[in-house]
Amino acid sequence: MNLPSSTATSTSDSPHTASSTPPGTCVACKSQDSWVIHSARLRGILRFYCTHCLLRNHPASFCPTCFAFYDSSPPHQSRRVSCSDCNSNTHIHCAGDAKSPPYRCPPCRDPENFSFFRPVVDENGARSMDKSLSEAFLCAAKIAASSMNKAVTFYRSEAERKGKDAAVAKKRAREALEDVLKLEEKAKSAAVSKPSVDVSGNRDQKPKQSPASNGGLKQIESSATATATTQVKKQSPSVMQVKQEK
Repeated sequence: MNLPSSTATSTSDSPHTASSTPPGTCVACKSQDSWVIHSARLRGILRFYCTHCLLRNHPASFCPTCFAFYDSSPPHQSRRVSCSDCNSNTHIHCAGDAKSPPYRCPPCRDPENFSFFRPVVDENGARSMDKSLSEAFLCAAKIAASSMNKAVTFYRSEAERKGKDAAVAKKRAREALEDVLKLEEKAKSAAVSKPSVDVSGNRDQKPKQSPASNGGLKQIESSATATATTQVKKQSPSVMQVKQEK
């Protein structure tokens, strides 16, 4: 199978996040061959990988020898052997004589020169894939698809949860607004039913005297008048005598 020509590539050992790497560029090795770039969600972040780097970052998802994709779970312990370096799981029949511990998978045996996906380049510069490369590419595509499906499921559940939280918050806000309106109506009703007090009119009015106090004053006045009349009568003979002497 022939492949399109790729652009220049560069190598780097430090991984980068998808936000700091242009689209169509592998975040691990900085390969810019957009035809073989896969999108996958790793540790909660959407990243872009070439076939080789995607397989290297998902060692427990496939057999590194036959490229069988472990969709749900790896084979039983009795039918697999785990790598002591990267924790990849290789079939017993794929490991062959190298299955005795400590076992190391093919990528860990020669990490500097090994590559899962290295297309064959002919004398004309055209690239092609054989059966082994096709299996590696297909395995990487399955891993990427499974990763994105899990991401879709995760974000769907998150959207549903946030939608429910928003509905509850909206209901509480409406109830709080109704309570405020009820309190405002209650305050207005209380203000209307309360009688008003005229304070300015009471300042100019003189205090009223009770009937009992009026009667007491009249009695005091009459007794004073009677006393004065008696004194005048007592003084009247002397006055008449003075007139006669004159």
